[in-house]
Amino acid sequence: MRFIRNIEKTWLLILLVGVALFAYSCEKNFLDLTPQQSVAEEEFLKTLSDFKAAILGIYDQLQLSDLYGRYTLLVPDVMGRDVKQNAQANRAKAWAEYNGSTSTVHRIDREFWAEYYEAINMANKIINADYDPPTEQARKEYQQILGEAYALRALCYFDLVRIFAQHYTFTADASHPGVPIVLQSDITQKPARNTVKEVYDQIISDFQKGIELMTMDPPNNGYMSKEAAQALLSRVYLYKEDWANAEAMATAVINSGKFNLIPREEYKNMFFPDLSSEVIFGVIFTLTDNPGSNHLGRMYKASGYGDYLPSNDLLSLLDSTDVRWVMFREDPNLGGEFGKYRVDKWPSEGSEIDTDDIPIIRLAEVYLNRAEARYHLGNYQGAIEDLMTVRRRAWPTAPDVTATGDALLEEILNERRRELCFEGHGIWDITRYKMDLVRNDCTAPVCYVPYPDPRFVLPIPFEEVDVNPNIEQNPGY
Repeated sequence: MRFIRNIEKTWLLILLVGVALFAYSCEKNFLDLTPQQSVAEEEFLKTLSDFKAAILGIYDQLQLSDLYGRYTLLVPDVMGRDVKQNAQANRAKAWAEYNGSTSTVHRIDREFWAEYYEAINMANKIINADYDPPTEQARKEYQQILGEAYALRALCYFDLVRIFAQHYTFTADASHPGVPIVLQSDITQKPARNTVKEVYDQIISDFQKGIELMTMDPPNNGYMSKEAAQALLSRVYLYKEDWANAEAMATAVINSGKFNLIPREEYKNMFFPDLSSEVIFGVIFTLTDNPGSNHLGRMYKASGYGDYLPSNDLLSLLDSTDVRWVMFREDPNLGGEFGKYRVDKWPSEGSEIDTDDIPIIRLAEVYLNRAEARYHLGNYQGAIEDLMTVRRRAWPTAPDVTATGDALLEEILNERRRELCFEGHGIWDITRYKMDLVRNDCTAPVCYVPYPDPRFVLPIPFEEVDVNPNIEQNPGY
């Protein structure tokens, strides 16, 4: 990662043996956070340099192909309507076809569970450590790191509760099962699933604590920041349908003036070779530090696995003059039901292949979050202004939007599809509005899934269920 370049190898070694205290084993509870090999607790996280190394370990964890390197974005999109599978589709195929199980060949459920809880354990170690900074500058830097740990833990819990639990309003009081909240490392612990409401309360509390503690601007947008936490919190509130707070958080980020929608002529290079100034927080890859053939881009491009293609339904939403056509590339080897386009949102090729950086949240989404929140608050004019800010950047001749009511909401949701496609929002934007999944351009065995359906979430891994009597499996698995 670019932000690890100057860290001494010594600290990375300490990180590996001192912080990575989660060990996957089919014979152990995934949440039994027992070290396979580690230095004694009292010998680590005692200096500011220890904390700097430890927080980098969480960023490194997010890079994994099982997380933001690939599957965190890929799975919700292939479960949606804007992606269709190619004839040779393999990775994530079971989830795209809604026939996944705990015995599926590609055990994405297991990897999500294990890797996210490993990142959470790393954050817990930082948050729970006893450290008294020796100087005022050290205190400021330590509080920044602590704030990052809180916000990163919140992000991990938000991803887990989206993946393994039905959306917030699935029940009237969000009392349905979420995921276990683990805030301390305890090898004897066999936690039950907290409710979705309890998980969201923890997520919001962690983001708020992170916002309070982070007072320093990060060296680049590969680090968590106050504004990144606010932006992500706007997303959390949106999913919770807390429209007032979603608007407030989005407004705080927009008014910070630290980010801008890049000009349309730069749209093609938003994530390559570097994250643009539009990206508030993302994952950075380099020539020497990337997931290789497991990079998200390889799932779409002809020079990779090419498993997935854009649906004609999505392409039909784009005007011929919309700059977002640069996200697609014609492939003469495609045809028939598979169309003629491939996704080219991750364009790296040749010697630089797999070095596209991956956005976690960017300013365009924040504008659309605020547009959606304003719509529900009855501020139609404000919603239209935010919608058009995003649309006109891509499509300068777009006609004015005059719609109100349901028609305006449809405009906003379609703009999310145009702007945020292939960035991991697919199925979540469908289920949180309690819509049926309808694939009008379908190359999978399953083209229609009525809402509600237990298959909109993944199963709790059987390794956890088998050894933890307190864990309740999701229905249908």
